[in-house]
Amino acid sequence: MTGSRTVDRYALTFPVRAGSEAVVAEILSGYAALAVCRPETGWALLERTSDFMAGRVVVRVVDITCPPSDAVRHLAGQPQIQAMEQRLRPHLVHDHDLTDEASFRRFLATAVMRVASGNGRTGRLPRRAVLYESLPGHAGELARRLAGITVVSGGTTVFRRRDLVVHLTEADDETPPVPLVGLVAPFARLARPMTLVTDRSVGAVA
Repeated sequence: MTGSRTVDRYALTFPVRAGSEAVVAEILSGYAALAVCRPETGWALLERTSDFMAGRVVVRVVDITCPPSDAVRHLAGQPQIQAMEQRLRPHLVHDHDLTDEASFRRFLATAVMRVASGNGRTGRLPRRAVLYESLPGHAGELARRLAGITVVSGGTTVFRRRDLVVHLTEADDETPPVPLVGLVAPFARLARPMTLVTDRSVGAVA
């Protein structure tokens, strides 16, 4: 909760073409500040958004005060997002057009990650993330193992989509994220830190 508002956390993931990683990171980090408030209330639709990359995988974590479809539709109408999407499209493995309803629905169906567990914190604590790819059939156990990790004076959220699991931490600790290889070795075939490409909060841009 933030004041009298409920803030929900979601994550979207999508792959980019091999060789496009640096260009995609530049595109995601370069768009201008957005209009994120409801005109009728002045409340923010979007509290915070963080883009991470690891190799060809992009993960966008969003804290919002409305249904995810409403947030995506609102953002899709922003000129900055439209320009960014047009620049991104040649680099996506699976093309999407957020202005087309059918394409919009397909994108949500393939990109939304399930929150496997979370005690994440709203606000502006530094975020870090590690990407895991589970062995076939072991994503659930991998997510459960990561969900048991606690962060002193911070919070964690574990996202999952099929064999991909993302462990997001929020804490003042400046230590780089380290894959918990010993904990998840029987269940994961890949574990790597994600690079924070963009981190934007209401009233702040980084």
